[in-house]
Amino acid sequence: MTGNSNPLRSAAESSGSGRSMVCVLGAHSGVGVSTVSANLALCAQRRSLNREAALLDFNLYEGDLHLLLELEPEHSWRELMRDPLALDPTLLMSVLVKHKTGLHLLASDYDGLRDASVPPDKIGRLCKLAQSLFPMVVVDCGTVLNSAVNMALTSATTILLVMTLEVPTMRRAVRMMEALNTLGYGRERVILVLNRSRREDQGLQAEAEVLLGQPLALSIPDVPEDAREALETGRVLCAGTSGGAVIRAYERLAALVMDTKQAPASQPPSWRARWIQRLWSDAA
Repeated sequence: MTGNSNPLRSAAESSGSGRSMVCVLGAHSGVGVSTVSANLALCAQRRSLNREAALLDFNLYEGDLHLLLELEPEHSWRELMRDPLALDPTLLMSVLVKHKTGLHLLASDYDGLRDASVPPDKIGRLCKLAQSLFPMVVVDCGTVLNSAVNMALTSATTILLVMTLEVPTMRRAVRMMEALNTLGYGRERVILVLNRSRREDQGLQAEAEVLLGQPLALSIPDVPEDAREALETGRVLCAGTSGGAVIRAYERLAALVMDTKQAPASQPPSWRARWIQRLWSDAA
């Protein structure tokens, strides 16, 4: 039910591109989508024998990955949106900030207090360029299916939907799955990740799987002392070398997504998909 089986392995076997782009979506605010994104990117980089990976903060409302990684970026991806025709490898690399582990971050300076309208075609160009430069790209998509996020999803080899077992989160997770399916991202492309999982919640996990119509691919355990230590020391767990239960879960997640390299969908969304997209953006 929540074991280590890869629900997408058959699709992975048909692709030999060797590159992955993982879009991480949160079913609800507060589920830990930024934490999952940062730790996944670090573990994936380590798994690929430290071939440098990229982490893109596409959260248009509360981008804070630079805070999690203790970085002070001089540039943000808003600068890249001013003239997408000038976007080339040299410009992108100059805007990225490098973590001590070698991970490259494209920081967000969007905070939800200003206009966050971003033309989708610019996002598409940015995603393709990042994929050409890095073997692994992880995108923090926040919790809203706006036009920018939807364009990023079209380039994704894997979509992670992060959730917890709270009732409001599960309700929104069901709606999110329905919206993703309408937008053309079938259940075979989406991996469900349960964050802050507790042993006593096994029964609830089974009910969640029935509700979602899909098994939870992986559970990240709730270890408060690890989370507290990471918060107090100002570091993400997977930036260290010691391996607790949480880090082992992220390592399994990295292995899962790096084995999943199916070709992204390229067809334009239907009118109904565009309507769903606008509805989700307005409701957030």
